Formats: sequence, C-alpha cells, structure tokens
Amino acid sequence: MGNFPVRLLTEGISSMLKLGELARIINAELIGDPSLEVRRAQPFDLASEGDVTLALEKRYVSRINESQATGIIVGAPISGGTKNQLVARNPKLAFARAIEALHKTEYRPTGISNDLIAGEGTVLGKELSIHPRVTIGRDAVIGDRVTLHSGAVIGDGCRMGDDTVIHANVSIYSDCEIGRRVIINSGTVIGADGFGFVADEEGRQLKLLQLGRVRVEDDCEIGANCTIDRGGFGETILRRGVKLDNLVHVGHNCDIGEDTVVAAMSGFSGGTRVGRRCVIAGQVGTAHHVSIGDEVTITGGAAIIKDVPAGKVMSGMIPARDHNAWRRSQVLYSKLPELAERLRTLEKTVESLAPPSGDREA
Repeated sequence: MGNFPVRLLTEGISSMLKLGELARIINAELIGDPSLEVRRAQPFDLASEGDVTLALEKRYVSRINESQATGIIVGAPISGGTKNQLVARNPKLAFARAIEALHKTEYRPTGISNDLIAGEGTVLGKELSIHPRVTIGRDAVIGDRVTLHSGAVIGDGCRMGDDTVIHANVSIYSDCEIGRRVIINSGTVIGADGFGFVADEEGRQLKLLQLGRVRVEDDCEIGANCTIDRGGFGETILRRGVKLDNLVHVGHNCDIGEDTVVAAMSGFSGGTRVGRRCVIAGQVGTAHHVSIGDEVTITGGAAIIKDVPAGKVMSGMIPARDHNAWRRSQVLYSKLPELAERLRTLEKTVESLAPPSGDREA
C-alpha cells in the first residue's frame, strides 16, 4: 500500500488573478482597472490591497470608499464610488465564485496509509487519499480520488463515488451508497437503525429490524454530527445537491429533494417527504409521513404536522401555519392586553345600561 507521506501545510495558499479575469469568472461588470491583481477574498472590514471583498449590506455600501480592497463586489454601481467595482446581479453568488477561483486548491492524492484495514473483496479506486486509522469492511467499492480522513469507518458492502471527501470519525454503516463529490463532515453517522419499536403483549418494546439502507446522491454536503437513519424497508434518500447543516437528523425512509438546504438542529420524522429546492431553517421538526412540496420555505422553530403544498412559506411553533396567517395572528397576539382591557370596559358599559332586574321582570 505504500507509505503515507508527511506533508507540511502552507498557510494562505491562493491564486493570483487580474481583475478583468476575475470579472469574467464571476460574471460581473468591472468598473475600474482590469490589469490590477487580486490574490485572495476577504470580508469587508479586513480587506486590504490585493483583496476582493463584498459590499452587500447598506452599512458597507455607504463605506465603500473607505475600503482598501482592490476590488469590491456590489449589486449595483455605487454613485461617487472611487474604488474598483465588480457589479453582479447576484453579489453573494459572485463572491462565492471569487472565493473558489482564488482559494480552491487542486486535488493531489496523498496515498494510502499503511495501517488501513480493508476487508476481503473490497475494491479501491485510483489516486486515493486514505489517512491513518481508517477501516473499510468487506465487499466495499471506493471510487477514484476519494479522501478518507482518520477514524472513518466504512461498513460492509458500501459504495462510494469519485471525488468524495469523508472527514474524521465519520461512520457509514453497511450497504449504504454515497455518490460522487459528496462531503461528509466529522462525527456524522450514516445508516444507523431507524427508531422502530412495537410494544408486545406485556408492554415491552420489541425492536423492528431495519432492513433498508441510506442512499446519498451526487454533490450532497452533510454537516458535522448529523444522523441519517437507514430505511426500515427500502431507502432513506438524500437526493442530488442536498445540503445539511450540523446536527440535523433524518429519520428512516425520509426522502429529501434535490437542492434542498436544511439548517442546524432540524429533524425529520420517519417517512417525511421533502420536495426540491426547499429552504428549511433551524430547529424545524416534522411529524412522521408528512409531505412537503417543492420550493417551500419553513422558518426557524416551526413544527410541520400536516402536508405542505408547493411554494408555501410556513412559520410558527406547534402547529406551523401559513406564513401570512401566522403574521396576522402575531399582530393580534401583541394586542391582547389592549383588547382585553377594551372588552372589560365594554362589559361594564353594557352592565350600566341594562335596566334593573325588577324592570326586566315587569
């Protein structure tokens, strides 16, 4: 297997680009000198000569002439601006592309550590970077240019596509499938048993054997300390391009749609279906077997207990409601003390206008 080489990390590795080249890469219109060079991307308050930065918020746009950055990405031309401006329709996207252009490093395989433990029948691809203390089970298939960091455990029969990166101490249980260009961050567990139990005649919990697997499609990214449970039967699926933040739980037989993003501490109960291009904020929870349509936005802390049609914006605690209806109810909620006082005043007025009880009887 060869020796695992010792490498020194060089701090601040970056590329050098002329502003005109960078403008073409990030699809921006340059107002300024195309021959100037930039070498790194920096936040607005830290940027200096040779840097490109982003002025997205009003507080930065108003200070654009104070910046020492060589290039500043903006959403529209800044009148009176004396700095080189990179005007982009989507400034945040342009900045992301600038970071990639200036800081992305070419993959260079580091080889396979001598202490790799690989089971019988496992097939390893080409140009691998397998760090010390990695364990791979039997009959697994590892693609080309895969990186497995220290402490990663890959179970029997797993399949892993090309150019995938598995960070330290990730556990992938048996028979799971990981696609190409997937990134799984440290501490995540893929393919643990789903939460399935049934009470017997004496009330003791009998485990339902989990016979399914997990399938993570191409270009997904999974944050640190996430848990993706295997299906009871069939599959738990993260479809192409899904992005999970840290501390996200996906229950057994969930199906998360393409290009959906999920923020930290959200959890999906078993059988949940989430559509494509949804945005799920932090601490969102779902009841089991609910379906969420395409391009739904769910704001932080919401609880989804019934199906959500495509395109809706959902907010509120338990249960989540239509976003606009929830906002109206919040306005009313804030006025409850005033409304209660008005109701008491109205009741007193009605009582004062009522005839005496003797007159009513007459």
